[in-house]
Amino acid sequence: MKRINWKYAIGEIIIVIIGITIAFSLNNIKENRSNTDLKKQYLDNLAIDIEREIALLEENETKFNSKIKTTLQIQAFFRNPEITKRDSISRKVFVLARLINFTPQNTTYRTLVNSGDMKLIDNFDLRKSIEEHYSSHKNILQDYQRIEKINEKYLADFFIHKMDYTKIRSGNLDFLEDPLLKNIVSSMNGAYYIVLESGKKCLESNKRLLEEIKKEST
Repeated sequence: MKRINWKYAIGEIIIVIIGITIAFSLNNIKENRSNTDLKKQYLDNLAIDIEREIALLEENETKFNSKIKTTLQIQAFFRNPEITKRDSISRKVFVLARLINFTPQNTTYRTLVNSGDMKLIDNFDLRKSIEEHYSSHKNILQDYQRIEKINEKYLADFFIHKMDYTKIRSGNLDFLEDPLLKNIVSSMNGAYYIVLESGKKCLESNKRLLEEIKKEST
């Protein structure tokens, strides 16, 4: 019966174990490097999304300030019809019908959530900030929807049922004296102030999050 060289056999087993361990280690290093690269790509894309949203919010802030100015001019006319020409005010009423849109720039965030890659953001505080920021979008969207509802349900209805466009073309602007229009303009003025405030909060949240992301990326 052939004797087993146990020293040789044990040596071979150790070599195999070491080889497997090295292979696993190399694979883990490769995977960690890949995850680090992917995390950086996500953070870079999040920063781009946030910068775009900041630009959109700042643009909308200017537009809403202009809308508020318009409603105040119309309300001043209601109080004292002699201060402004009626045809100028009638044009301002039609300007109010133009909606200002806001679309959250959340493509990267949704990809992180849907792919399960949110775990790559291993900084707990940063991940919490990201989650809180994007969940707060529902507040500003509700304020934008309030304006849309006023436009669709009241202003559009007023345009259809309360205005005689044949008379308007001939210079009859009696619709400006309708009490309902005064109420609609007042409602829109209030809604503009509300969305302006929520826009400022969202803007501040974007800027804070952008700072955190840039710190994590460096």
